[in-house]
Amino acid sequence: MIFFRQRKAMRRDEKKPEPRKEGGNSKSYDERMDEITHWNIEHTDILEVLREQIKDDRLISWSKALGIGIRRVLRGPGYSGRSPEYESLRDLIRFIAEQRIKLLGNPTMKEARGIEKMDPLSVCVVCGIRVLQRERGLPGMINTMKLKLLERYLG
Repeated sequence: MIFFRQRKAMRRDEKKPEPRKEGGNSKSYDERMDEITHWNIEHTDILEVLREQIKDDRLISWSKALGIGIRRVLRGPGYSGRSPEYESLRDLIRFIAEQRIKLLGNPTMKEARGIEKMDPLSVCVVCGIRVLQRERGLPGMINTMKLKLLERYLG
């Protein structure tokens, strides 16, 4: 009984098949994230709220930790459990959760858009932080995939 089919060897002059585009949606994740960020910034007052709440040094420490990488900070070879980057990531996930609760009463947040199966308010906070990072030219841009990782490991 054969469990695996043998793959035909490809000749050198053959081209690799083009990947299929499902439903004509050929936008990358970053393009979709930028569109949602643009929408949330235009239709909500998230930037004003976050500018009041986030100090520069806090934003810089989050960006530094995100630039290193969530898994590398949490599982790296020198992981001590209480590194400054670890504390920055914990602060970031707590901040997003606290802001989500505070923004429930904000009337402009009814216009917030989410992505996939994520909460629109959390995505809106991520979009606001992303814009602040971009304005200051900081590395380690946050996105919803990084938020999911943070929720998985620290939430």
